[in-house]
This record gives sequence, structure tokens and C-alpha cells, in this order.
Amino acid sequence: MDDANVVQNAVSRDGSRGQCEPLAQIPAWWSGFLFHVLNPRQLSMYVYLIMLSDDSGVCHPTIEQIRKDLGLLSTTMVFESIAVLEEYGFFVRSRESLPESRSRRNVYRRTACEYTILRLLETNKIDGDLFPINSGDAVSNDSRQLVETGLKDLLGCEYFQRYESAAHSERRDVLMTILNELLRKRNAGIYAFNSQR
Repeated sequence: MDDANVVQNAVSRDGSRGQCEPLAQIPAWWSGFLFHVLNPRQLSMYVYLIMLSDDSGVCHPTIEQIRKDLGLLSTTMVFESIAVLEEYGFFVRSRESLPESRSRRNVYRRTACEYTILRLLETNKIDGDLFPINSGDAVSNDSRQLVETGLKDLLGCEYFQRYESAAHSERRDVLMTILNELLRKRNAGIYAFNSQR
């Protein structure tokens, strides 16, 4: 799956652009692990940042704006959730001066699916089959099928075949090697989109 296809503009029934656009989408196949590696607050933060992101996958809300919009009691809750999203590779945060602001602000850049999966493997949140580690809940057969289809789309046939033919105990390492190769080839590197900045 190409990240350029992750965020799409919807078209209304009459073919025109509706008022609820653009739609920010999360790959459906991530359901096999997303709800197991992020808690509800972290998941809300992830969806919130995606919704605010522009066409290049960048947003820059203030910490206070995030706190108010998500109804959080303290800025500490915001910082903790952002730190987890950063650690697991869902977003990269940097401090930058923006043209519309006199001070430096946090800028959040959405990362490529390949990078997020790689970080989740590196932090031992998912295994070589992309299923959550140390989760008491079993993953449904539908989720298993979605993950397999999504991973095949992400890797492409040649890489997926290499991954699939690896011994079960070696799949994690093989997948990490493949993801690193794919990230080196991407024009945008670890980011979902080429930066406009």
C-alpha cells in the first residue's frame, strides 16, 4: 500500500467535492495491531493529528490547542501521548519557526507506513506476523486476513514472497531488513509525503 493512497479526497454523489473533505484515512489492515499497541488517549491523539494534517502530512497545533480539543485535563497528558506516538513511529515531531508565528512551535509530520511498522517491530510492540505482543486479546480471522493483504500491498509481490518464504522464527528480522530497504528507496524517506517546506 502506497502512503499516497492513504489520504484521499472523497467525491460526493454528484461528483463534486463535499464540505467534509479531505478525508484522512488510516489503513484498515492496521486494525490487526493499532488498537492493541495504542491506548484510547494515544489513538485519539493519532486520529486528531491526522485530521489536522495538510496534504503533505504536516500539522502544528499548540499543546494547549490539543489539550482543549481533546478534552484532556492537563498538558502532561498531551506530552505523554505525543511521546508514545513518536516512539512508535506514527509521527515525527520537530521544533520550527513558522511564517504565521513569531515563536518556534512543534511541527508534526506523518510518517510512512513502512517506518511505523519498522518502529513497532523495533520496540517489540508487534511480532514478525504484525500481531501485538503481550496482548491478552486474540486477533480475529478478519484482522489476520486484512494484515496479510495490507502487508502484501505495502511490500509488493517480490518482497512479500521473500518475507513469506522465511522461517517463522526469522520473519521479524527479514521484515525489518525489507522495510529498511524500502525506506531507503522512498523519495520522501521516512515521511508519508514529500515535505513542502
